[in-house]
Amino acid sequence: MAGDLGVRLLALRCDALVDATTTAIEDLVDHFDADLIYIVEEKLDMRTVSTVERTASCPVIHTRRSAVHTETVDEITVSIVSSLDFIGGASTARGQGIPDDVDYIICDEVQTSADSVTMDVSLDGLEHLARFQHRIDREVTFLTGAMEASYDFVWQADVDGEGVRLPVRGISPTRRQGAPELACISLDSGGRIAVSTTPADKFGLRALSGVGKGTAPKLARNGYETRDDVAAATERELREVHGIGESKAQSIRQSAHALSEGCVIRLTDEAVPAAEYSPLFIDIETDGLNPSIIWLIGVYDPETDEYVDFIDTEPSRDNPGKATREFVTWLASEYDRTSLIAWNGHNFDFKHLSRFIRGYAPEYADYWSDSVFEYDLFDWAVRKDNAILPGRTNRVEDVAEALGHGRDSAAAAVDGRSLAKTIQRLLVSPERARDVDWDTARAYCEADVRELAAVYESIAEATPGHKRANVPADGNTTQTGLMDF
Repeated sequence: MAGDLGVRLLALRCDALVDATTTAIEDLVDHFDADLIYIVEEKLDMRTVSTVERTASCPVIHTRRSAVHTETVDEITVSIVSSLDFIGGASTARGQGIPDDVDYIICDEVQTSADSVTMDVSLDGLEHLARFQHRIDREVTFLTGAMEASYDFVWQADVDGEGVRLPVRGISPTRRQGAPELACISLDSGGRIAVSTTPADKFGLRALSGVGKGTAPKLARNGYETRDDVAAATERELREVHGIGESKAQSIRQSAHALSEGCVIRLTDEAVPAAEYSPLFIDIETDGLNPSIIWLIGVYDPETDEYVDFIDTEPSRDNPGKATREFVTWLASEYDRTSLIAWNGHNFDFKHLSRFIRGYAPEYADYWSDSVFEYDLFDWAVRKDNAILPGRTNRVEDVAEALGHGRDSAAAAVDGRSLAKTIQRLLVSPERARDVDWDTARAYCEADVRELAAVYESIAEATPGHKRANVPADGNTTQTGLMDF
């Protein structure tokens, strides 16, 4: 809920919940623990709205009930409006309008349009937004359910000869392969926004490994309506459900234990990567999935409980290897031979670090290939089926949170995708350096590597075939080392 992290806003589209049972909706509401729930106007279905309203303890808002609705949570004010006209200054029949001290405005009429001939992109309502921003003389962030939560752009406008910045963020569920990903958006008083997403089919019984559209209703009809019900059952009892054999019963039950109890299930006695060494944990921040620059590298050493990072606060495409050179120079001077652990490292961190070292610090290429040993904890645990993890997704932050290692307020104020988009804008327009809070970016990277280390320890200490109990959160991820757990 609200507090140091700001306001947690959960944006829902009813068509994203079309297959969700009442139990699944109850589960997702409990999981996101939002301060406000906004139902996107498009595809709005009052039956789904009613289910959400019966379940949620926070305000559930949609524009069919109120044309202008304002909520203030933890001194952060959010207005939800049904029409751009209200941003333009109109009031409802009851005299309701947008307060001048508003921090965020949600309006689904704010959306982009592309000219079919010139392919130029424009923003619907740009003039309304610009005049409102200019009138109140403070920066408001505009949110819209008409665009996915991956949309993040700062529009520019001119009002009476003065330039006006218009930050616009999408909040609607993102659509990728598989189920749409529900977005929970953290809003702070400084305009910083962090987005966390979870697939819509990861709630209720379908959160369990091997349980899909067909198996979930079969389990429910046999009295297993919740994950706790499944965890309490024996494998023999689960095999009595039509279509569930021995292997599937074991997998479902283990997954239920992992999620319900917040624990790691070790499936094999394979040694955890680098178990015989004292590994370092590493994370990189870039400008996207196919990076043209690595601008931040964070390294955590659990043996000394020390974190160090290498950051380029003046990133440019003319010098994209600055942080990489500083990192590998430091690594070679401190460690003759070392082991590095990353999350999904083979597909991202190590892949691109190797490329950047060859390109921008070639004198260290032999050292990197001969003396640095790369280990991917995600690959070992998930892809190679050595462990079942308790997160709703296999993102390291979700797994760490399920194990009791939550982020502090600074690290939770941003997310990796938003940081990447901010750097993309900065590379094009260096004057947008004001868009980057470097201290927050560093806190985010530090949280990533410390959480990775905590997940590693949980896996290492779990006995094959047994559960490792949930570890209570310390309350400050960035101040906690492995030895404290």
